[in-house]
Amino acid sequence: MSESPKVWSKFTVKKKDGTVVKLRIIDAPETISEDVLTLYVKYFVNEESTFIAAGVPGSREAMQELQRPLLEEGSNSGMHVVVCCLDNGDDQNIEVIGASMMAVTSKNDRAPEYEFKTKEMQKLWLIAGTLISYYDETTKFDLERRFSDKGLFVRPEYRGLGIAQELFKVRRLICKEFGVAVHGAWMTSYGTQKAAERDGWEVVCEVKYEDLEKKIGMEISSDLPSAKFMIARIQ
Repeated sequence: MSESPKVWSKFTVKKKDGTVVKLRIIDAPETISEDVLTLYVKYFVNEESTFIAAGVPGSREAMQELQRPLLEEGSNSGMHVVVCCLDNGDDQNIEVIGASMMAVTSKNDRAPEYEFKTKEMQKLWLIAGTLISYYDETTKFDLERRFSDKGLFVRPEYRGLGIAQELFKVRRLICKEFGVAVHGAWMTSYGTQKAAERDGWEVVCEVKYEDLEKKIGMEISSDLPSAKFMIARIQ
């Protein structure tokens, strides 16, 4: 008999129709990894401004290349994924409502080297590298260990209910368990910026999209004026 996944949080939300739903956030069982990856692509990659700017969602080859780093980090136990699902006691039929994905690294770990073949993934890597050049929490706080952000999403029908904020709260708990003093991430959407703000995250760096566009030589379509690097101090 398989062991039940670790439960990080239990909470309730009220949907727009007045329905009260009991939810929990748990370590993602390996049996639902394909579900998480499918939803990650659908609700994160297809909606996130930097992925769109690089043209990744429109290229089948780029989408395949995108999944390789995620699968590799998952296979070497570097990836830590939690999912939000119904709190109905069913560990066999888990319906993923949202998820948070991070990868743990140590200070002396060698950074992975990826040689992407598609121009879309090359562009995405350029954007990511440029953002890191603006702010790197490992250097700023001399961290021995850190969790790098790999994405966070909530299915559209459950948005606006505080689930993203609860996922950010769970990130704090995970960091505390792993002895990570500061966790940071680039927030590029209104939803994640507000959810992190409500959980007490601090803005330590803000980059206007027009300035970023000049640096990377490509247009970023966003309703927001800037991307924000926000941190949670773990106590």
